[in-house]
Amino acid sequence: MAVKATSQVDIVDLTDGYSVVMSSEAVSLVGGTTYANAATATTTIYAYCGSQQVACSVDTTAVTFSGSHGSGITVAKDSNATQPTLTFSIAASKVSGNCEATIPVVISDAGITISKKFSFSVAKTGSSGTRGALWYSGTAITGTSTTATVFSGSGISSAIVGDMYLNTSTGNTYRCTVAGNASTAKWVYVDNLTGPQGGTGGTGPAGTDGGRWYTGTGITGTSATATTFSGSGVSSAVVGDMYLNTSTSNYYRCTVAGNASTAKWVYAGNSKGAQGDPGEDAITLTVTSSAGFIFKNTDAVTTLTAHVFQGGSELSSSEIAALGTVRWYKDGGSTAVGTGTTLSIGAGVVTNRATYVAQLEG
Repeated sequence: MAVKATSQVDIVDLTDGYSVVMSSEAVSLVGGTTYANAATATTTIYAYCGSQQVACSVDTTAVTFSGSHGSGITVAKDSNATQPTLTFSIAASKVSGNCEATIPVVISDAGITISKKFSFSVAKTGSSGTRGALWYSGTAITGTSTTATVFSGSGISSAIVGDMYLNTSTGNTYRCTVAGNASTAKWVYVDNLTGPQGGTGGTGPAGTDGGRWYTGTGITGTSATATTFSGSGVSSAVVGDMYLNTSTSNYYRCTVAGNASTAKWVYAGNSKGAQGDPGEDAITLTVTSSAGFIFKNTDAVTTLTAHVFQGGSELSSSEIAALGTVRWYKDGGSTAVGTGTTLSIGAGVVTNRATYVAQLEG
């Protein structure tokens, strides 16, 4: 089962000593296909001696950043002398990937500095897929040359390699080999789809069959190797005959003449390729705690909640269920201790410290 997103938090049960905890340790930024949009994020810093809160301070000039931040993140703080709140300002078109801030927290009474990390991730928007080959028709592309040629009167505003063109007057087909607009794209002659059968000329020998057009579902696949299809239903094919699979819209050309069990065909393209699927949006997961992450004397009572984001937007319960199931794991274990977007932790469950990991699996 694939893991689509994951997040980890620590629940700490203090007995004594100094510790620092932040109200939030990470933020998921909404982004375009390359960079995060402009945004702000806040976190409040708490210092403790055992379970007793003590004053702490942060020098914002000492906060450093690492990762793909593009010098686009600044930090400010409020005037609270006991539990300062930091505000991170993210500039548009700067942060391109995961990065983090290192925050030195000074506990004046103890004369110590504890460094904390605040992480930034970017939920980028998937880019649009490229379109497949298309089928055009008209009378502007002419001739039987297999040399790539520009036809400025084709009327096609934007052609890509693989596009097909049918001259409705002559029945000739052409394939784009050099992409471009109506005046720069280049086309080569492929074949005549509906060439007439040769006739009897006076006392001369009978004319050979010209290319003919067949339809059905007996010829399949996309191989360019000449292949026999005994179920084609074509009783007598000649080189140049064309076949349309009416189920897949794939075209085939006869390259070796014969009856239904000996004629050989090669794939000649699809009448209209579908547009490529959009790229998938990034999926991220963060965890919050209803009562914080620091507790005293085995009294760690809280509810952890998993928040799932896709393309920068938080998903509803039904949308998460469509992707998979959120499972919770404790202290590196492989057996889930809970499922769903919330996990309740009762008194006595955490001794000293416990690490919980939420994973979206599906």
